[in-house]
Amino acid sequence: MERQAVWYPTIFPDKCDGCAGFDAPKCVEFCPHEVFGILSGKAIIINPQNCVYGCIACEHVCPRKAIAFPQRMTIRQRAQRDKGLLRKVKCRNCGKIFWTNEDTDLCFDCRK
Repeated sequence: MERQAVWYPTIFPDKCDGCAGFDAPKCVEFCPHEVFGILSGKAIIINPQNCVYGCIACEHVCPRKAIAFPQRMTIRQRAQRDKGLLRKVKCRNCGKIFWTNEDTDLCFDCRK
């Protein structure tokens, strides 16, 4: 099973008006996963880890089109797209093979 890319929305503060005229931004009221919060009357991302991969429902709720999501793709698709950026590395500590675009020879587990 492939791991999925990080997934959460971006809010463009220059477009967000906090859904002026409503009690709260629509995205805050809409999202059941509490991804959004309010700061100075505008929507902000407070729990990006709660966002469900692939869900873009809140993007359609925003009347000012202030919410955008990354393109959906798996790590394998991203590796194919960014061929020159990712490289296959063998961890010097545990021997696990992993893909990275960082200058490291330690896998994610061994870096902890």
